[in-house]
Amino acid sequence: MVNLIKASNTNKAKVFMNVNVILSFETFNSNGETQEFFDLALPVSKSEFDAITFINNKLFKRIVKKCELLNRRVEDLIKISTASNWSIFEQITNLPALCDLRHDCKWFFGMGRKDLSVWEKDLMSKYGFGIDADMSRIGDPVLSQQYMDNFIKRAIQNSSVGA
Repeated sequence: MVNLIKASNTNKAKVFMNVNVILSFETFNSNGETQEFFDLALPVSKSEFDAITFINNKLFKRIVKKCELLNRRVEDLIKISTASNWSIFEQITNLPALCDLRHDCKWFFGMGRKDLSVWEKDLMSKYGFGIDADMSRIGDPVLSQQYMDNFIKRAIQNSSVGA
């Protein structure tokens, strides 16, 4: 499905790629949740350079704004997951989709992670994604178990507060 919106003073229609977004945070929101779910519509034009530049220019600034609206700190963001109708991007630009470039359309963040890509490190530097999240436990089974035990304790405490 192509998302078309008529431009105000021209006969051309703007085309948008719908993006389902899941943000995962190291911290809880006021409802005790660590994730936020929402949809975005990213404008696609024939002049896009490539899928990576398109996402860099159109997605991440909107995520920062959405975090502000949701009263969430980007510094606590540990993962961005997306699902998009990339066929719209391909139809409009005649360029390969991000998934065709072998990217899974997920970005991970956090201090101490040793498995971050150059792109993820750049996003941390540019937007502050995950810079307050200690993710050094990733890849360490003992630290991972300790973190999970503490996470479960916090979740139990939070569920007891509202009961």
